[in-house]
Amino acid sequence: MNSAPLQPSVDLLKDVKLFQVFSDPELQQLLAMGELKSFDAYANIVIEGEPSWGLYLILQGVVGVYKSSEVSGTTYDIGQLKEGNFFGEMSLIDQNPRSATVRALTDCQCFFFSKEGFTQFLASSPELQIRFFQSCINHLVHRLRELNDHYVISQYQLWKSALKVGDQEAA
Repeated sequence: MNSAPLQPSVDLLKDVKLFQVFSDPELQQLLAMGELKSFDAYANIVIEGEPSWGLYLILQGVVGVYKSSEVSGTTYDIGQLKEGNFFGEMSLIDQNPRSATVRALTDCQCFFFSKEGFTQFLASSPELQIRFFQSCINHLVHRLRELNDHYVISQYQLWKSALKVGDQEAA
């Protein structure tokens, strides 16, 4: 990596939707438990199926998200994330393995929050847990609605294309 590591701040964490439920002192606690990690372009950051160890906040760079089909084994490009985005939040909630592979598309700097440390942070207050899990629910519901919208549109376009081909073959 060519550039000097960015130093995350409370202000930076305030911009992360998942963390907007935390106060400045709570965000300061999160900063103290996080760890800067650098990844070269094309390096896998997390691999689908591996154990989940925590949450990554992208400070610099772009990552690609890839999902494998259980049926065909084909890997699909799901999307890209950039500065200010995060991934691995589901690992803070459940014990399941990674649901996708995340690969650096450029040199990347991330701020990593271990599952163990984050769990200890949340354990300090039931009210803190409620605020965080409510934030997770809101974020996941938003992503689910977005996915549903994309799915419905893609299915409509697929059927529309299939019907056109069918009409052309019948003619």
